[in-house]
Amino acid sequence: MLKQTSKQTALVALALSLLAATPAIAAPKSLKATTTSTTVTSTTTVAPKTILGYYTVYYTGDKGSYNSLSNYGNSMNAISTVTFSANSLGGIDGSAPSDGMTLASSKNIKSYAVIQNLTNGAFDGALAHNLLSSTALEQNVVNSAVALVKKYGYKGINIDFEDMQAADRPYYSKFVSDLSTALHNNGATLLLSTVAKTSDMPTAAWSGVYDYAALGAAADQVQIMTYDEHGPWGAPGSVAGLPWVTKVVQYATSVMPSNKVLIGLPAYGYDWNTTAGTGKAVTWKNMPNLITTTGATPKWDATTQSPYFTYTAAGDGSQHTVWYENSQSIQAKTKLVNAYNLGGVSMWRMGLEDASFWQAVQAGLTTP
Repeated sequence: MLKQTSKQTALVALALSLLAATPAIAAPKSLKATTTSTTVTSTTTVAPKTILGYYTVYYTGDKGSYNSLSNYGNSMNAISTVTFSANSLGGIDGSAPSDGMTLASSKNIKSYAVIQNLTNGAFDGALAHNLLSSTALEQNVVNSAVALVKKYGYKGINIDFEDMQAADRPYYSKFVSDLSTALHNNGATLLLSTVAKTSDMPTAAWSGVYDYAALGAAADQVQIMTYDEHGPWGAPGSVAGLPWVTKVVQYATSVMPSNKVLIGLPAYGYDWNTTAGTGKAVTWKNMPNLITTTGATPKWDATTQSPYFTYTAAGDGSQHTVWYENSQSIQAKTKLVNAYNLGGVSMWRMGLEDASFWQAVQAGLTTP
């Protein structure tokens, strides 16, 4: 599920580098009263927060996400399997990871099917345009999604269409509405993944296609990808700084129900080679080793509530700057869930983390 701007080629490369090392409802109220007293006792049942992990299978034998589910399944209550893509005819290619879904079911974890718009492993805006601008093809996608839910027993669908044309905004909004209706008619739910933004610019590349208000009205939950604030396509900086994430949340909750919003938490950081002008992703669980082997001294940026460090590479003397996430930064962002009455959190992606990531999420959800 990759994530940001027009630098799509760089993002796909970063995804590969990671490989080598990504519905709340109104709480019901029960009122009890007697005829002999004016006292009313009210009991409110609070819907549990969604804690969603993205489950990937990139190659035969890839057990990274399965092992994460096995080890940390008690820390989440939903997974989305990133294993499907729409094709040019409106069908859906891919398959469900049966071992992961069986394990999730045994832990009472809901499973959603992620459907993307991929061609040769990259997000394809032209594919999305062709599908969504055609009434017949759009209906094929809707019907195929419903059939997929029935075939594999998913709780619902997680649409992750990216790199779409801004002009396709009305087509995408209609597609989401049509799909939501079809899924609800079949007892399933709709989760959307959207690019993070702090305001609405309908003509903007990559983000303009997402009409938060329309999407929030139709979908059961909206997973906002609040990561990749900075990356190797630009200057070093926080991957998901708290002020930026907060602004995204503030905008989102101003135009859609707050309890539908899931923020995204990254289980990775970026290592910028500032000498060469390049960079790569570093997983959460591999970051301690990078710090140790480089002899770096981690620092804390109070403004973004993010850790970072610099080092000089032993081999070629190149200068590096690394921004990443730690328990403190994850906990700070997770606290936004209760502060803004959000639906919960998501994380990209299962297999990049260790136990300390989930401990930070739990701390953020339970600590005032």
